Amino acid sequence: ADPTRRDLGPAALGRTVKKLFSYYPVLAPVTFVCILFSSIVSSVPSLFTQNIIQIIEKWYVSRDWAAAKAEIVPYLTLLVVLYALSILSMTVYTQLMAYMTQGFLHKLRCEMFGGMQKLPIRYFDSHQHGDIMSRYTNDTDTLRQAISQSFPQMFSSAVSALAALVSMLWLSVPVTIFVLAFTVILFVVVRKVVSRSGRYFVKQQIAIGDVNAFVEEAVNGQKVIKVFNHEDATQTTFDKKNEELFEASAEANTWGNVTMPIVGNMGYLLYILLAIFGGFAAISGLGNFGLSGAGQLTLGTLVSLLTLSRSFVNPLGQVSMQFNMVMMALAGASRIFALMDEQPEDDGGSVT
Repeated sequence: ADPTRRDLGPAALGRTVKKLFSYYPVLAPVTFVCILFSSIVSSVPSLFTQNIIQIIEKWYVSRDWAAAKAEIVPYLTLLVVLYALSILSMTVYTQLMAYMTQGFLHKLRCEMFGGMQKLPIRYFDSHQHGDIMSRYTNDTDTLRQAISQSFPQMFSSAVSALAALVSMLWLSVPVTIFVLAFTVILFVVVRKVVSRSGRYFVKQQIAIGDVNAFVEEAVNGQKVIKVFNHEDATQTTFDKKNEELFEASAEANTWGNVTMPIVGNMGYLLYILLAIFGGFAAISGLGNFGLSGAGQLTLGTLVSLLTLSRSFVNPLGQVSMQFNMVMMALAGASRIFALMDEQPEDDGGSVT
């Protein structure tokens, strides 16, 4: 099975997550519930900001700060409790992820090795030994970083963005529509970049296995190379394979690393546009409606919407930070599953 022809996206990702849940049917759901809770709490402060600003505006003229304090303290107390629970849930899921990540790699390597023992001799005759070993080392190592950080970060970012979206709809439907329209443009730009870097990350993982395989065989056959004066030809072949690895890695990381700056700067552009047009609407007393009801666009609502717009766009930037590791992990997972999907010998023989 050629990893370049496998579905690098949903298939490899879905199969990896399915493996994780099959290895840890109890701990994995608990971990993701903790991530879900801490992500939802991250959008709460924006709603509290709106309520607190409205309280300050309410008592600003009379200067009755004692009455204002009586209304503000319950909000602050609830916010402290939520943050404390969020910190606890983050501590739990980081510890569980550290345990599950190492256990996942251990179980996966055992499953790979058990399946490899049943493969026919022709598989090992048609595949370089260094390339096979690379799947146990380089490819599984890419999964370590992805499972422990990248996948939880992506899930957390998706939940945070969804919570921010619901909060924006609660405050203002027109502003939410404007943010979504801008996000569509952002997705189009990011998709162009992602499609380019994804191809090169696949080539990079294949090139790593190819270089490892060539070096391993060259070292084992060093005596034969010297006897037949094949040093120059071996050096030429290595230089070619090493150059292919360099080009694939350079292109993959070049396109992967520009994603975050693009998302970040477009997020700042959205913030500026909302501040300009939202400020004009608030000063002009234009009408506003959301899931909470209709009314005017107040200063407190605008401040909350500005914060929520950042909470909605920032997760895209956080995903782009993890994008390099995710693409390398999916490329490595494709190669691992290609080995695991090889058909064993029909006669029950094994490699010893």
